[in-house]
Amino acid sequence: MKKTVKTLFILALGIMLIPCLVFLRDSLPALSDKPLPDKIKIYQTESKNIRTLSRKDYLLYSTLASISMDLSDETIKAQMILQNTYIAREIQSRDPSLGGADISDDETVYQKVFTKDEASNIYDDLNEIMNRIKPLADEVYDTILTYDSSPVAVAYFERSFGSTESAKDIWGEDIRYLSSVKCSTDSEQEPSKTEISKDQFKKSIENYFDIILSDDYTDWITVTKESENGTPLKISLDGQKEVLASELYMLLSLPSQHFTVTAKNDTFTFSSLGSGHLVGFCQSYAEKLASDGKNCYEILKYFYKGCEIESIE
Repeated sequence: MKKTVKTLFILALGIMLIPCLVFLRDSLPALSDKPLPDKIKIYQTESKNIRTLSRKDYLLYSTLASISMDLSDETIKAQMILQNTYIAREIQSRDPSLGGADISDDETVYQKVFTKDEASNIYDDLNEIMNRIKPLADEVYDTILTYDSSPVAVAYFERSFGSTESAKDIWGEDIRYLSSVKCSTDSEQEPSKTEISKDQFKKSIENYFDIILSDDYTDWITVTKESENGTPLKISLDGQKEVLASELYMLLSLPSQHFTVTAKNDTFTFSSLGSGHLVGFCQSYAEKLASDGKNCYEILKYFYKGCEIESIE
């Protein structure tokens, strides 16, 4: 169906790099009568032009950039509802510096939305895929996920280590519906190994955190706080500075924040389980729930506790 390795790498990277600030905004008002326009406008940071998409095309091309098309219809529909929810939330807190646009193509701040050319480069059979997912988009076109009648803060990732983590643990924000839930089948995986030389690690850490590390590299990294599930939350750097583990995971481009580390033979070896920031909608376990007969609404309510499905017609 698609260029599997390339696609999974790009999707996983995009999901991993979405910063917590995308999700964690001030509380929003309840939905207006018409919270979503027919057109979605995306500010282009390089050209300073505005790209305009129909909301249907936004839904399709943002979903293509967010989840593997090898997954089931119910899992993809759940992702589409999150894409609708995301843009509803962004419109309600629109940044005035975007000149009237709803979001921008700055992927450090906003979710990725493929262009047709980008999607064609990733998917060999884009027309076939579109024929499959257009009816799915029609089914959930006017559906969003809410908490206290406001669009939820959308967080999703590719694969857990056996559980999701709470927003409070990972980002320090106590968002009631972004709590930890079990993803039992995700525990059945081999860790991913990331090796980083002592010199490369030293350069990255010193430049980013503005410290000078000692000569004994075995003391450079110590986990000082973990979640109840064993995910590192805080890291001591050489006993000099305590930092968030989320910062380190992003800086070193680790697959997941759920890692262990060893220092040996002038090399740091990180063993990671899962893929992504570990908060919210876990796509791999959503697929397990879909295979068990859960529909997209039931799947979302499993990950987003206390939230409701609403129509915005």
